[in-house]
Amino acid sequence: MSLRFAGALAASLLIVGCAPSESETKPDAASSLSGQAELGESLYLTHCSSCHDNATGGAPVRAAIEKRSAAYIKQALTTGVMKAQGSALNPYEIAILADHLGTDAPPQVVAGKRCEGRLAVSGAPLWNRWGNGLSNARYQRQTVITPANVGRLELAWAFGFPEAQRARSQPAVTEKAVFTGSQSGRVYALDRMTGCIWWTFDAKAEVRNAPVLDVDAAAGPTLYFGDFDARVYAVDAETGKLRWTTTVRDHPDGTITGSLALHGGRLFVPMSSTEVLSAFNEDYECCTFRGGVTALDASNGSRVWRWYSVDKPVRHKGGENAPSGAPVWGTPTVDPARGLLYVGTGENYSSPANDQSDAIIAIELATGRRKWVMQATAGDAWNAACGTKQSANCPAEDGPDFDFGAPPMLVKAGARDILLAGQKSGEIFAIDPDRGSVLWRQRVGRGGFNGGIHWGMASDGTTLFVPIADTPGSRFAKGDPRPGIHAFDVATGRPLWSRIEKLRCPEFSFACITALSAPVTLIPGVVFGGGHDGRLVAYAAKDGAVLWKTDTNRAFATVNGVEAKGGTIDGQGPVVAGDMVIVNSGYDKFGEIAGNVLLVYRLKGADR
Repeated sequence: MSLRFAGALAASLLIVGCAPSESETKPDAASSLSGQAELGESLYLTHCSSCHDNATGGAPVRAAIEKRSAAYIKQALTTGVMKAQGSALNPYEIAILADHLGTDAPPQVVAGKRCEGRLAVSGAPLWNRWGNGLSNARYQRQTVITPANVGRLELAWAFGFPEAQRARSQPAVTEKAVFTGSQSGRVYALDRMTGCIWWTFDAKAEVRNAPVLDVDAAAGPTLYFGDFDARVYAVDAETGKLRWTTTVRDHPDGTITGSLALHGGRLFVPMSSTEVLSAFNEDYECCTFRGGVTALDASNGSRVWRWYSVDKPVRHKGGENAPSGAPVWGTPTVDPARGLLYVGTGENYSSPANDQSDAIIAIELATGRRKWVMQATAGDAWNAACGTKQSANCPAEDGPDFDFGAPPMLVKAGARDILLAGQKSGEIFAIDPDRGSVLWRQRVGRGGFNGGIHWGMASDGTTLFVPIADTPGSRFAKGDPRPGIHAFDVATGRPLWSRIEKLRCPEFSFACITALSAPVTLIPGVVFGGGHDGRLVAYAAKDGAVLWKTDTNRAFATVNGVEAKGGTIDGQGPVVAGDMVIVNSGYDKFGEIAGNVLLVYRLKGADR
């Protein structure tokens, strides 16, 4: 798992990778307000600033924490995902720290109009799954948006997520509804035209992935998704009532980052972890997590099989457990014709590395057995202890942390199937899906901890569209940064065009960085991409010219009355449904721009 992806540790994250120690003395409860402020600041500086002041391990910066309520912070440290760290603080210290950092505002509640009647789900979804299909190609053919009219897109409505500083669950869309998760764990079914609320469902942790809708499920239309604590849910898509839930967690730090794949009555669940951050603590015995995929029966959640990317770790002379890591933090790709599932893996957490990290791997759908592996980068071992003062758990290799976080895409180029994969190294690969051999490879960007190719590409089978982040921060990076979007011929790998985006202002800040880390989305003639700076841009597929753009890094009036603003677009990409473009904006990791809004853009003049 990458440092970038490890930032996902915070479904309700407040203090990441910095475990506080028990105070030696308890302050007098009658301390003055100034004394409490001094103590709160002392607790922060002693236990938290090394992570949050520098966004270490993806921790939200202090400014993002200070926008949350004290009640939210207390909950995160006592019963939330940070309860392990909070257990080292006494209740008085937790209260002082939360009151010092948090706002006095009460937690926001879901406001807004409830839809009248009952939601009916029927017919093919307008957008479904992370990649809008089993192949993960992120190509939307069914839309009325064209290069000629895309400039008429205007904001139709905005929805604010309460108590959130990031919005990264890519929606599923039908004629009637938009289904999306949120940082709080609340899943929403919103009316597509007005944003009124059909129903809500509360998962037990953040839902950051893309919900998967099955309109033909035997029990009736069903929505599937996973949460940050590695639980999988099936809910009635028309009412939001729970059908079943189960967990795929077999490690204390296990989580689900990628979206689920659904095929043949089975759910295929990618398994990742936050152990890459746990290793930051020099007292932590690194590392024992094993990445992989779990197949579940979609009707009841029972386990069918489980495949691991590493064998059981053993203790080595240097004190480390290995092999470990090699998480799967992208969405699996399904190939029904070959009976295969394709996944990308991340780096190992400890040395020695194994032969399935930083790789594209084919797994049999029926059995979970590996068929082939294409390892792009051998010997990659890295965790959050690398490059910090607490380096005891850093493997000797110290990187390069070149995950395959972007899911592989299966496309048909003429009469031939080709598997396309993008790596954080900044390279792209065309792979034979039958044998796993590399047909061609090209370097697009310089690569680095945060990409290279980070979350996803798009293709129509003729052209491959590659977003590049190339933010600074890796001694393994090669060449000059090339942030922006690039096009390649699928059959040959020949470069077609590149649009390099420049900083919007002289200083280096995420408000200035136009790099594309989020996945792009393709429709005939147009590619939509979201930037670190919060811009949503429509590029011409033929040459990369900008056809339309809007800035989501601002405040929005919302249909549900929740105070909301946009920020960095990352992790999940734009969705195109009919005459609409829908995107979540805000990402409070790595110093990026926090936000909590779902934005729906529609062609001006379209029938209301």
